[in-house]
Amino acid sequence: MNNVDDAKRLFTRETSLSNDVKRRDSDPSLGAPSLLARTTSLAAYPTVPACYYVCQPLQLLGPEVEGARGVVTPANATFFALNLGTAVPPPGTQVLTTWVSSRWVFRFDG
Repeated sequence: MNNVDDAKRLFTRETSLSNDVKRRDSDPSLGAPSLLARTTSLAAYPTVPACYYVCQPLQLLGPEVEGARGVVTPANATFFALNLGTAVPPPGTQVLTTWVSSRWVFRFDG
């Protein structure tokens, strides 16, 4: 191989990778990351709906077989998620959080 062949091969590879990244970043089917969690508290549980809640991520376990029972277990961590809903979720409520603009959010309307 000569330098011209190497340059052409590298250019073609870079162009292909760049196109893959552009497609990935604009693919709406990928959506935003989501995480199943349950509300909890570190000190005092919030009493108004539109605020941040401490959440504990939940792990989904069990065999992936039709009709099999799933097992939901808490992970050993916490994070904050903003409630975009109109009601205060009771402590221990399972919520589906979504990553939006560098924050976790969920919606609970009662």
